[in-house]
Amino acid sequence: MKLSTQILLYTLLLSFLSCEDEPIEGDFLTGGLTCEVALANTSQAALNFLSVNDDNYTQLCTAYRNALQAQIQACGDSDASLQIIVNGLGDCTNNNQEATALEGTWLLTAWLGEEPIDLNNDGTASDNFLDEMDCYENETIVFDIDGTAISMSTSYASFIFDIEVGTTDQFTYTIECEFEDENTNMTWSQSGNTVTLDDGTTVSDFILNGNQLSIFIPEGFFAFSSDFTATTTQDLTFVYTKQ
Repeated sequence: MKLSTQILLYTLLLSFLSCEDEPIEGDFLTGGLTCEVALANTSQAALNFLSVNDDNYTQLCTAYRNALQAQIQACGDSDASLQIIVNGLGDCTNNNQEATALEGTWLLTAWLGEEPIDLNNDGTASDNFLDEMDCYENETIVFDIDGTAISMSTSYASFIFDIEVGTTDQFTYTIECEFEDENTNMTWSQSGNTVTLDDGTTVSDFILNGNQLSIFIPEGFFAFSSDFTATTTQDLTFVYTKQ
């Protein structure tokens, strides 16, 4: 982690702690997220990022960056101090870590959303949506030295929500997980820390960071209301970890 990023992170944490007992003026809503909730999410993500290591750098960095961006949307960023931190985090590549060889098996270990969500209705939200469900538990990509790869899918989920009575932005979710056995043949190439996968129809660029591969999926999470009259979406970052 760059020293400048560490300094900015500690500065941000100090600002959270010093303002902990001060009221937040107004109740700004952007996409259902209040400024107060956005601040709390960023504070927790920043604390988590302080304990980052080579094995979880991509996941914790991405979660922290997403929380900062959500805070900017919900609360504003008049002096651009938050955007400076976002820019410093970049694509969440750990330049101090040697990249892992691609050949072998990579397991899907995280769906990182823009905002924490309580998909399993246990009262605790998570920014890694996979922690909230018993689905996508054995999704892998296997890379071969000859430039071919196989993506293996064993399940997929659909998400239904109901708006909690008396609220406009609190949801109760139902997850429907369907099991499958689907393999997709692909070819792969690598340029620096960019890994390109081509299945003949879609070309996807992943970022290699140590022992993790990640890809950004715009509106990768979507859920329908139970009467199918409304939807909610979030951008996702998929993270695969070398096994």
